[in-house]
Amino acid sequence: MKTQFNQLSGLAPWGLLCLLTQVAKACPSISTSFHETGLTRQHHHARAISSRAAGDGSCKLKPTSVNLSEGIGATDQTFAPSTGTLHGYMIFVDFPDAQASEPTEELHQLFIPGAPDWYRDSSFGQLTLDVTADTSRFYRMPAESSTYSFDRQVTSEILGKYIQDALDSVGTTINFAGTDVLYIVPTKAAKHITFSPTFMGQLTAGDGTIIGKTVTFGQDAPDSWGFLVMNHETGHTMGLPDLYPLDGSGGSTTMYVGGHDVMGLISGALPDYFAWHKWKLGWFSDNQFDCVDGAGSTTHTITPVGTQKGVKGVVVKRDETTAIVAEVRAQAGADSNACSTGVLIYTVSTSLASGAGPIRVHDATPGSGGCGGDELNDAHFSTIAGRTTFDSGDGVKITVVGLQGDDYTVTVEVQ
Repeated sequence: MKTQFNQLSGLAPWGLLCLLTQVAKACPSISTSFHETGLTRQHHHARAISSRAAGDGSCKLKPTSVNLSEGIGATDQTFAPSTGTLHGYMIFVDFPDAQASEPTEELHQLFIPGAPDWYRDSSFGQLTLDVTADTSRFYRMPAESSTYSFDRQVTSEILGKYIQDALDSVGTTINFAGTDVLYIVPTKAAKHITFSPTFMGQLTAGDGTIIGKTVTFGQDAPDSWGFLVMNHETGHTMGLPDLYPLDGSGGSTTMYVGGHDVMGLISGALPDYFAWHKWKLGWFSDNQFDCVDGAGSTTHTITPVGTQKGVKGVVVKRDETTAIVAEVRAQAGADSNACSTGVLIYTVSTSLASGAGPIRVHDATPGSGGCGGDELNDAHFSTIAGRTTFDSGDGVKITVVGLQGDDYTVTVEVQ
């Protein structure tokens, strides 16, 4: 298994989680019980079999109080729109110790149109990322780039000051009215601004507009991730969690989900969102998920997440905060360069916070070495002998029984 370098270089793991929750002085530790699948095992009582569209709410797990819960539905926190139009505004900054020599258009083209096009395709046209950019200048920050501590351990207070300094530098020049997400892009000369955290707190622009969500880009954008870091960070503003470890365990970026979903490894081999995330964002409807909530045997045909029509997932509810999900990955859409395809099975836990493994992929080929640079990139179950059946060890068995084109048929047995 190839270990990927941590995409949070320069930030202590709990640092970003604190930024997202706006808690800088007292970040709680995560206490998680692991057993076989990596999630808490509970006893699930057998019930009469029920397989139906998930729209009745039984398998549509509700959010919990943890940071960026994987639950689907309203929370106390407001997020940027994930359907319709998300209005962004992009500004460019430089510093007394890092003055820009490149044109703003060069940095603008790093993100646009790549990130909006990615959302258009992944959402099947249901989300438009409309970014207005002031490319007329770099706004000069009042402090040197080194004072903002990005290359040490930035806190939410320091990040908030960075954003407020940028807004103060703009003054009343820009009318930010209607902005859902502010994007701040530093000059490439600002080597101390190393990575790209998202700030979920409210700040006030010079024109009086309240800015509710801000993405602050760093040098990881031009140096490593390209426009996909914009999709990752904008995902947070829409309520999606980090799928790589933030618990200080030292685990690799890919330990929970491999190269699946841009909310994990940004440069992963299969970056399209999980079907669960597309459901959460409103890109898939309730009737595109089959719900299994009880003992018995059912059969389901699933179509790939990179296509719009058909059943997108089978959700096996285990309790009020946990479900096992089966979806299909194919060489389509954002996964067009996938090195492996088939039925992807993972556990969703709405009680695990961002960075604590709220989604964990089950590997059909453990110890294979994987493909595309990671062990879990070939985790897919298929009709190939030895890769047909997933067994949870606590009463759920999912077996691949058919393949037609890119559509897979599976049987689900629950004890």
